[in-house]
Amino acid sequence: MEVRLSLRPRVLLADDYPDMVKAVSRLLALDCEIVGSVADGGALLQAAQRLQPDVIVLDVNLPN
Repeated sequence: MEVRLSLRPRVLLADDYPDMVKAVSRLLALDCEIVGSVADGGALLQAAQRLQPDVIVLDVNLPN
């Protein structure tokens, strides 16, 4: 079992616009741990399983 040291939520970002990922990441970085970002639905499924984030912030119109 993995022990979490941080109380900040672990967030995975999913958007196919890099500028949007950058902007949302900047907004959340002070209060959240950004564990990764992906640009399509297939990568999102893999990253979510691998990274086990607490929250996923996603664009509902992702490709794939």
